[in-house]
Amino acid sequence: MIVCLSGTPKSMLEGLARECHRKVYTPFRKIFPDGEQYVRFDYEDTLDGVYIVQSMFPDQDKKVVELYLSLEALLGLGARIDGLVLLYTAYARQDKRFIRGEPISVKAIYQGLKLLGVSKIITIDVHSLQPFIDMGFNVINILPHGYMIARAGLKIDMVLAPDKGAIARAEKAAKMIGVPYDHLDKFRDRVTGEISIDAKALDVKGKNIVIVDDIISTGKTVAKSAELLYKAGAERVYVAVSHALVSNETVDILSKAGIAKMLIANTIEQKISLPNWIEVVDISRKLCEVL
Repeated sequence: MIVCLSGTPKSMLEGLARECHRKVYTPFRKIFPDGEQYVRFDYEDTLDGVYIVQSMFPDQDKKVVELYLSLEALLGLGARIDGLVLLYTAYARQDKRFIRGEPISVKAIYQGLKLLGVSKIITIDVHSLQPFIDMGFNVINILPHGYMIARAGLKIDMVLAPDKGAIARAEKAAKMIGVPYDHLDKFRDRVTGEISIDAKALDVKGKNIVIVDDIISTGKTVAKSAELLYKAGAERVYVAVSHALVSNETVDILSKAGIAKMLIANTIEQKISLPNWIEVVDISRKLCEVL
């Protein structure tokens, strides 16, 4: 059985029911007047082999608490937890102590899952796998970009990562669709925080380029990258991103940069109305292949 918690987008819930050929269940949930959460599983059959699905955005703190409450409730019913599916993994970007006295947030939030029977975690393009491995989890990380590009039917000549650190995403997507890949050089001023981008000696003239990344929020870095590629002669610039934490301002910034189309995975329920050049791609089939 697949248990979908409140962060699971509707399209993902429907896709899992359709593609995985398993029963999909959502527990009863309410909020008390003081803001605390209540979860209940009104389920009578044997819970033998359960995958729990949660997306930790928006309202990350509430999503974390709901997950822990649900796990404890399932254990109380004698369920066997086969794995946890984190569509979007909040608090995963702080995986080191950069400044003395600060927490490693990914460790603080997720290491307690082992006490509630979780040993296997399936993530969608998580920031870093190593902290989960260090905590003793069996982790499978899905990079959906190649699947998204193929499903959308885009004609692509080259896949680019926005920086060298993201080259693995570009490589996997490029190999899946059979095109070359490379990366842009991104630099951040340590004083001002301002980002500058260098296209190196990339030959993009007359080509359709897709930039692949894990998260897009403000859209400023992707917009700068697109403008640079157009100046270098690119025919069209596309974007494929796993997690879109976008606002109307983000959409406006990307639109002005001339993005031909942006593909976003359905890991997060979008709260704003999206223009037709932004396409939400259902990756439930890709997830079901792993499950």
